[in-house]
Amino acid sequence: MGTTRWPHDLTLRALGQVELFLRDRADMAAPMVLGGVPWDAAADGTDFSAALMRDLSWAAAPGHPKLLSLGALDTMRQGMALNFAVADNQPLPARWQGRAFDDPEVIAAYTAFCLRAAEIARPDWLAIGVEVNLLLHFAPDLWPGYTRLHRAVYEAVKDRFPETGVCFTIATQHYMGRTDGADAALQRAEMAALMTHSDLAAFSIYPHLQDDAPDPIPDGFYDPLNDLAARTGRPAAISESGTSSAPIRWGLFGRIPGSPEWQAQATEALFRFADEGRHRFVVNFTSHDYGPFLAHIPEADRPLASLWEHCGILDAQGGDKAVTRVWNDWLTRPTA
Repeated sequence: MGTTRWPHDLTLRALGQVELFLRDRADMAAPMVLGGVPWDAAADGTDFSAALMRDLSWAAAPGHPKLLSLGALDTMRQGMALNFAVADNQPLPARWQGRAFDDPEVIAAYTAFCLRAAEIARPDWLAIGVEVNLLLHFAPDLWPGYTRLHRAVYEAVKDRFPETGVCFTIATQHYMGRTDGADAALQRAEMAALMTHSDLAAFSIYPHLQDDAPDPIPDGFYDPLNDLAARTGRPAAISESGTSSAPIRWGLFGRIPGSPEWQAQATEALFRFADEGRHRFVVNFTSHDYGPFLAHIPEADRPLASLWEHCGILDAQGGDKAVTRVWNDWLTRPTA
């Protein structure tokens, strides 16, 4: 059980609170480097930026295994990731613009990035693609090229680091056809095909983002996800999760549901599901609600960032929520 390192504010106190949570109230960590790919540096073998090296060099608490997530997709999972240069999410250099995912130089650069990241971070599990099924949904023409990229990178990383669990992750709401008119049959078929090059069937689960999400979450709501692991012979895991403990305004008139009671109940249901399926781990996206952090995000990006604002195990001040009891109970249970 763990979270990412997503901060709830840009203060030393807040950053320290996240570190303490991961040390004392979790038994794994799930750092994510999703601010782009250092395309030029990876291709040319030059130094990564100081900012990227800080992210990759971060060490989890002793005895805490680590899931590191990287991605060749952009934030909206509709095209190629931007550039992680001096800072993250910088424009793509001219030499990379308009390239296909299966362009040999793109494959070589992304492979080099993943290999160097694995060498620096030494994760127990490495996700080389995050919610990749969204690309299948939003940009299906790009999907065949992306699968060729993924398979090449997987083979290279497994050859160099055979003990590392290498995987991709899947967004549940589209995989199950519960949002945006997603084609569940196509999703199931394509994800099963790509699982030949994955060591985990790993899902991100955010019930409040699904169309007409039930409250409470009924028994069996998550069960179809275990079918992928069963069909492909891979262990399962929850790479990201969260349910909002407060409603979220979306657009001029939209409203995404949430309540403390629903968050606690949905989280309990998720842990029961993961326990019954013998999942390797469950990651809640954020340790704390992060309302204060939104002020540091560009205004145009705040609506998207607000979707997970109230998914923390603790509130923005570090206080308990209804879900905290659920988290603490499962964390202290013995593991098989």
